[in-house]
Amino acid sequence: MALLLASPAPMAADGGQNDRLVLLVRELRNEAGDIVPIRDEIRQLLNFFERELQVKFEIRRYPWTRLLNNARNGEGIVFGLSKNRERLQVFQFSEAIYANYVWLVTRSDASFTYNSMLDLKGKTVGVVRGTSYGDDFDSQRNVLFQVEEDTSSNGARLKKLLNKRMDVMAFGDRRSQADEVTQLLQRILRNETSQSDKSMEQGFKVLPKPMLIDELHFAAVGPYYDEAIRRLNTAILHGKRSGEISRILISDR
Repeated sequence: MALLLASPAPMAADGGQNDRLVLLVRELRNEAGDIVPIRDEIRQLLNFFERELQVKFEIRRYPWTRLLNNARNGEGIVFGLSKNRERLQVFQFSEAIYANYVWLVTRSDASFTYNSMLDLKGKTVGVVRGTSYGDDFDSQRNVLFQVEEDTSSNGARLKKLLNKRMDVMAFGDRRSQADEVTQLLQRILRNETSQSDKSMEQGFKVLPKPMLIDELHFAAVGPYYDEAIRRLNTAILHGKRSGEISRILISDR
């Protein structure tokens, strides 16, 4: 097994050389297939945990499905994993770091009112391959509605929606207001696709009610990570009490 954590034991009080901890982070790609850099506020958040734990993260980025497979094999700790029934049988989870809102995006000419999962009946919902949106959603995949699994390029996914290859696009983000998400997706169209124009930017609508508020965690498999998860829990609770996590996460607004 590769070196995952140089010393699982807590650091000495005098603060010696930092341990190394393998952190598995989902990769996102643009329309050209290039990996999109980790957003600055997430980098700052990871820096916060490095300081708190006195570790140095060795970040390894993979597509979501491969990342989960590698995590199940004990390669490292996952950053940003949500809970579902299946994962709870395999992973140990930290305290929640923050919550994502899962928004439903439609074409402007095919909008509908969303109040519950039943409103997705008969529709094709686009999701990033390997993503779970909770047990209720997962139980209705290809039953109440059809699922179209996509690449991680949000720009390409938006174009797929606009080209009527799906009815709804599920999109997770920390923003809690639909108009803020609309502005973000418009920026993504401009920055991550080879072509964009005003008609494309006005061609979609973010429905006002999120489908889900999805809490995200650190997670790992195996007792080897017990101590690291315990220390991460301490850091998360400290960061929430001090307000530092909130300050970091709103820095991109």
